[in-house]
Amino acid sequence: MSGAPLTTRGSVRLPRLALWLLLGGLLVACDRWVGVTLRNDGAEPLTVVWSTSIVRETPLRSVLEPGKTAEAGYIGGPPDPWPDFIVKAFDPSGALVYCRSFTPREQQSSSSRKTISVKPGDLRCTQTP
Repeated sequence: MSGAPLTTRGSVRLPRLALWLLLGGLLVACDRWVGVTLRNDGAEPLTVVWSTSIVRETPLRSVLEPGKTAEAGYIGGPPDPWPDFIVKAFDPSGALVYCRSFTPREQQSSSSRKTISVKPGDLRCTQTP
C-alpha cells in the first residue's frame, strides 16, 4: 500500500473564503435603501413610477392593487448623495392621480418601514428630477 502525500490545499481555501465573506459583508453593510414603501389606499389599481435626480422614471414590477403594498427604490452606497425621491401614480385610464416628492429626511423616516399612503388626488410634487 503506497501512501499518498498529504496536502493542505483544502485548508488554504477556508481562510481565503473567510476573507472574501468578510469583505463582501463590509461592502453590503455600507449600502443603504433609497426609497419608500407604498400602499394603494384608493379604489382602483394604479400604475406607479418613481424617479430621482440620478434614476430615470422606473415603473414598479406590477400594477399596485387597492390595499396592497410595494417597495419603490434602490440600494445605494454611502458615497452617493441621498436624492429627493418622486413617486407618481396613474389610474387605469392613464391619468396622473398621485404625485409626491420625498426629501431625504422623509425617506430616512420611512426606512423603518412606515408605509406611505397613495391616495388619488394627492398631487404634491415639488421638483422633477
